Amino acid sequence: MNKHLENLQNCIGKSTNDEGLGAVSRWIDGTLIFAEAGHLIVNFKVQETWLNPAKTLHGGMAATLMDDVMGMTIYSLGNEVFYSTVNLTLDFLSFALAGDEITVEAKVVRKGISVINIEGFIYKRKKLLVKASSNLVNSGKKVF
Repeated sequence: MNKHLENLQNCIGKSTNDEGLGAVSRWIDGTLIFAEAGHLIVNFKVQETWLNPAKTLHGGMAATLMDDVMGMTIYSLGNEVFYSTVNLTLDFLSFALAGDEITVEAKVVRKGISVINIEGFIYKRKKLLVKASSNLVNSGKKVF
């Protein structure tokens, strides 16, 4: 097992509000519930500050949740370099309200030499709210 995955697995059941993670991970404050190499699941409670004027989860906030969990999923692979998002495509299929418990899941589809393709999903209970895909590129910058 790689040290990055080991760090994540030690956080299962705990808040992502941890100094070892990035500022956004700490701010969104999810609970890691599953971690294996290339596959993560994180639970969140939708906050009032995450809503759009229609009082549903803002699309930009959904993108933030997805991008952050996808990034943690790439980290779980144990790479020595940071991978940066090239693109992020989301399909919004339903909505969530303040107080709703949602689950963000990300899975690596393909790890190439310089680009990793990943997919993600946001669920409320078992209902699919958002599906996403992204490509991340090797930045050459060492992981912390």
